[in-house]
Amino acid sequence: PAAARGYSCWASSDAVTDNVWQGDAHGVSQCMQACSNDASCSGFILGQAAHPDVCWLRNDINLAKCRRTPGRSLAFYNVYVKKVPPVPAVVDAPLQEFYMYRATAVGEMGKYPLGQVNTGNLDGVIWYLMNEIVTEYSAGPRCPRRFNISEIHRFKIKMKATPELIAQGMHFGPRWAYDQGKCEGRCFTGNMCTGEADCADFYNRFGFVLGCNRFVDKYPWPDTNTPAPDGVWYSLPLEGRCDGIPTGEKDCTWSYEAAGTVALEELESLSPEGKNCCNGRCTHFWHDVTAPTATSWRVEVALHVFKTKYPEFPGLLEDPPCDFAPQKWYTQDTWFRHDPWH
Repeated sequence: PAAARGYSCWASSDAVTDNVWQGDAHGVSQCMQACSNDASCSGFILGQAAHPDVCWLRNDINLAKCRRTPGRSLAFYNVYVKKVPPVPAVVDAPLQEFYMYRATAVGEMGKYPLGQVNTGNLDGVIWYLMNEIVTEYSAGPRCPRRFNISEIHRFKIKMKATPELIAQGMHFGPRWAYDQGKCEGRCFTGNMCTGEADCADFYNRFGFVLGCNRFVDKYPWPDTNTPAPDGVWYSLPLEGRCDGIPTGEKDCTWSYEAAGTVALEELESLSPEGKNCCNGRCTHFWHDVTAPTATSWRVEVALHVFKTKYPEFPGLLEDPPCDFAPQKWYTQDTWFRHDPWH
């Protein structure tokens, strides 16, 4: 008989016995589907003259070649053996080097090791500052600055994804929300988060890889248009941090080097006498917080200040593509969402 797609077509073999069967279906295509859906099924027997409409799913068909069952005509049964797909070659992930940024209060960076936190590219951090820190969610100046945040730290990141993640066609995982060192899962509007188990499930399968989300994807948050369309946020699991060159093993996916700090006052002093005033100083630096052009200007100014202040570092390192595909993993999102802060 003609070979079924995904199976080798065999004549009846002496590995087959008549007293073991796991189910029946009608026709080659139904048998193929039934066997494909059963991980233990190694093939199936399809009856011809004797049992034309019955197939037996088998887990004991493992001969190296076809044989005829002694005393039995080939016209009675055909045996189809499931083909085992070849094991894909392990693809070594490239080493990627780029800058991340994090805004903090003075002295906060020295309290804890870098990890279990969220960071961003410079566009993402500038938008965070102008949306939540120096304004009341873009509705007027905020003073004192929220959380006493007053400086931007830059880190030179080396990253290498695990083979398990590369096999899925990605270098980044989901961007988890970290709060006080705890992974709260993917957090959506209204602080509705999927919880620590969501993080643990992904990390167990793919290792402690860096996560990311692009603002333009509107997933998981921010989920509306922003004046920082090039913004990216990251998540940094401490368990994946190692020294030197990351290996791509599950517990060694990234390393970092501190690459400079710029105070908000340094940026604000470059554009004085505006309407955003705090602690006796007024600045024009945070003008037009809803305008993409003004946001891009702020990013360029900050890049120039870092470059001028720290000439020993490259002025610009290209951001790697944020390639996590949420639609691949969460088309059917079954994770329960809750507000961990209430």
